[in-house]
Amino acid sequence: MNENSNSSLIRALLRKIEKNDLSEKEKRMLGQLKSGYHPANGRKKISRAQLKRAVERNRTAILLKSMGSTSSKERKQVRFNYIVGTVAAAVLFLLVFTLYNTLQSPIESPGQELVWNDNADHRLTTDKNMKRITLADGSTVYMNRGTSLSIRKGKFNAYTREVWLEEGEAFFQVTRDPGRPFVVHTRGGVSTRVLGTSFNIKSYAELSEQVISVNTGKVQVMNAKQEKIILEPNYKVTISRNDGNFATGKTNAQSMSAWRTGKIAFENATLKEVSFRLKQHYDVELVYDENKFGNELIFTSFTTETTLQEVLVILGKLLNAECIQDNTKIYLKKYED
Repeated sequence: MNENSNSSLIRALLRKIEKNDLSEKEKRMLGQLKSGYHPANGRKKISRAQLKRAVERNRTAILLKSMGSTSSKERKQVRFNYIVGTVAAAVLFLLVFTLYNTLQSPIESPGQELVWNDNADHRLTTDKNMKRITLADGSTVYMNRGTSLSIRKGKFNAYTREVWLEEGEAFFQVTRDPGRPFVVHTRGGVSTRVLGTSFNIKSYAELSEQVISVNTGKVQVMNAKQEKIILEPNYKVTISRNDGNFATGKTNAQSMSAWRTGKIAFENATLKEVSFRLKQHYDVELVYDENKFGNELIFTSFTTETTLQEVLVILGKLLNAECIQDNTKIYLKKYED
């Protein structure tokens, strides 16, 4: 069965699932696909790349179709349709191919184990690719694009574990060691202290705030004023660059660190962050009038396989705006209500 046939089969089954209209034969087919079996090809497995492409096309197609004739007053319904489309595609993906755990595996450049002399400084950087590194204590760090991490002389040894996230975004899986807390320093005198946990830190110079979210365990965050806060799983703290103040709230920690699995997720993101991510992934600049768009917040997600044009269609509908591309610049023009 070729890739087009696989994609067609997935689309047909998705439509049936959406309408709750599966026949007994199709239910059996789902069972066969779940184990990677199809009578026409014996035990031949459908490749993960085929599945991801087909599901992403389906998810985007559902969204674009739902947006086809949407006015500005219907944007809430568009957001709902987007969620429904995303969930439908995800449910199909999980039920048919049982690849949930596999797809949670990070997409990254090959891992690198660091063994260094503690008498020297070390600095690690990423450009257009993500990177996974294993520290000397067994902890793992996933570095997003445009990230710089440093380990300073005398600060990572048998007595202490300290690293500096100088720029960018990183996800930490820290090996538990009660005698040696793991400390991540970021700009503005902020430090995140843990014993053994997993968490995400976003600290880009282009953004006006730092965000720390917790996946497992607990972390202690301290700002330059020596104010401290304890975060538990699925909580985040946002730290203002202007005054260093904390703002805490619940979050979907899996979504916050979704970049490890090839997703671009926005959780009530400002247009400044959206603009930054578009530059980071598509190398384009978003140009807009802050007086008209300054208070807009975006809640959506894409994958790195989503084309720029598809992203712009969705973004335009969510913002009730026209996206006009001129080479590497994208101009946002607000529709009149």
